[in-house]
Amino acid sequence: MSSGSREDYLINILRLTEGDGTVRTSKLASFMGVAPASVTEMLHTLSEAGLVNYEKYKGVSLTKDGMEYAQSLRRKHHIVERFLTDVLDLDHQSAHDEACLMEHAISDDSANKMCRIMGSRVDCDCTTCNNPCNTCSDGHSLADLESGETAVISYLRSDDASKVKKLLSMGFIPGREVTLDSKQNNGPRVVRIGDSVIAIDMELSKVICLEVRDDAD
Repeated sequence: MSSGSREDYLINILRLTEGDGTVRTSKLASFMGVAPASVTEMLHTLSEAGLVNYEKYKGVSLTKDGMEYAQSLRRKHHIVERFLTDVLDLDHQSAHDEACLMEHAISDDSANKMCRIMGSRVDCDCTTCNNPCNTCSDGHSLADLESGETAVISYLRSDDASKVKKLLSMGFIPGREVTLDSKQNNGPRVVRIGDSVIAIDMELSKVICLEVRDDAD
């Protein structure tokens, strides 16, 4: 069976149990819309792989490895879903349907980059991330940058999707370098990013979290 099919079982067991207790095979079959015999066959396969604990007539639960795998998958699903709704303006049902397909194919690195674009934590499954986000308290926002300093955009931090989309359209994408040309105390920041020179107001500059580089290194 395909890895996507195996992963569907793991993430659905997680959804039905929230990682606590067991779920009956009949309930899992009904939830997934598949025959009970197919569920039993897959659970034997997942049990042999050490991802679930399965006992006939008692049900199935996730092992520690199975839990981590399922949480990582669910995190990818939520990242893609949020990216499609918040950045690309898809409706929630379409975003959910596409995320169900993409969660199996997207790499950890690509999911992390999507997450950094959106900035805020997606959900509790972020604890499974192998490359956890920085926070502005660990570095700087663009508002803190001094004239002449160069930095790399780490991520965008805002619960307002319109601000994130505006910054992306202006070229403020995680991983790109920015240099502050000048600033006023509570006024706009004038920055260079790529071949562009952009003036950005102070409040919006606080959304852009940076990793400051030391040019002497």
